[in-house]
Amino acid sequence: MPKKRVAIFGGTFDPPHIGHFILAEQIINRFELDKIIFMPAGRPPHKKDKEISPDYIRFEMLKLAVDKNEKFSLSDWELKNDGYSYTAKTLAQFVPKLEAGKVFFIIGADSLAEIFKWKEPDYLLSEGKFIVFNRPGYDLKEILSQQRYQPYLKNILTYQGLNIEVSSSFIRREYEKGNSIRYLTLDKIEKYIEKNNLYR
Repeated sequence: MPKKRVAIFGGTFDPPHIGHFILAEQIINRFELDKIIFMPAGRPPHKKDKEISPDYIRFEMLKLAVDKNEKFSLSDWELKNDGYSYTAKTLAQFVPKLEAGKVFFIIGADSLAEIFKWKEPDYLLSEGKFIVFNRPGYDLKEILSQQRYQPYLKNILTYQGLNIEVSSSFIRREYEKGNSIRYLTLDKIEKYIEKNNLYR
């Protein structure tokens, strides 16, 4: 039986939105993945000064989204780990536990452009595998043409397909103003936000 192809989709997911789920589904199609694991970050080092909703709230919102999709799953591994959520730690400690032939990390072109500022970038790029999706204002070909990326090109796949530009920060701002966020996220996530009086 062939070993599974799995991808880890990390982020703060505060809140999760349709862009996350559409992108994940399209990446499953494009790269013939068996599963995408949504992994909310516990303490993202790049958001030290930003207020983030409690772990259990972000986890519960994602749970509402993944329950009905057999190819989506959810992990609280980073939430349960002490200290900042570093992808290098996830690669070293979580990925080996997965019974999979290939494990990818899904990141945006903006993250790829900054990856050499991440913790242990050479380890990440040499030992990890990445699916990188396009983001406005970033040219994937231009980024990958830089000399420092050349040794790692075999570990970097690119996805330049459908990408819905919705952001969690936009949803939070709209909701705070009292505006409708219908269609920007799933109905059940919108109801959860209302019920728990988030972002106001």
